[in-house]
Amino acid sequence: MSKIIAFTNQKGGVGKTTSTANIGAGLARAGQRVLLVDLDPQINLTRGLGLMDAEFNVYGALLHEYKVKAYPIQERLALIAGSPALSSFEKVKGDELDREFLLKDLLEPLRERCDYILLDCPPALGLITLNAYACADALYIPLEAQLYATEGLEKVLEMVARVKRRLNPTLAVGGIFFTRFDSRKVLRRETAEVVRDKYPELVLTSTIRETIALGEAPHLGQDIFSYAPASAGAADYQSLVQEILTR
Repeated sequence: MSKIIAFTNQKGGVGKTTSTANIGAGLARAGQRVLLVDLDPQINLTRGLGLMDAEFNVYGALLHEYKVKAYPIQERLALIAGSPALSSFEKVKGDELDREFLLKDLLEPLRERCDYILLDCPPALGLITLNAYACADALYIPLEAQLYATEGLEKVLEMVARVKRRLNPTLAVGGIFFTRFDSRKVLRRETAEVVRDKYPELVLTSTIRETIALGEAPHLGQDIFSYAPASAGAADYQSLVQEILTR
């Protein structure tokens, strides 16, 4: 039975999609069978992995318009495409009974086919994100070490506590990791220390440095290991993948 991991942060632009793609690719390189699910209406994960015209997507599957389809990306790595229509999911399904478990019902038949299912959540704590939390085994929170970063983190942790009480008692926070990290900047170092002091058991050792290659790779539809295997970005995500595998 696969482990479902959601990558989440209510703040956008923190490297959540980049992390989902590259951790997924790293796990696949480590011999794991990985399924990625793009739950963000911006569909950056789908486009960033080179899938431009997906006929079938997670939104249509959630609405039972067709069966869920996973597109192969590379060996041991597949993707359920996202859709801009996900922005209307709450309006369409908000009054439905058991609306928080629609994604769980969709993914349950797929869990025996892979080792990991990685969910790229939207930067909002709405119904789609709630569905992700309701079916996930663990959450990982990418965090940019800058002013106000901890405010968004606290809101995510508050929602996790509510979900554990009401919907998913086994949900756990797998870890917090810093993205776009520049140790030369005093504010970044100080913010990181504040978070580490407040959540010592949650902050991972691995950090993702800010590199040009990580920004370039999605424009070519590639993960960092395919685009620049010798880069600092590849080294950082390789370290993060190994840390996730051991937690």
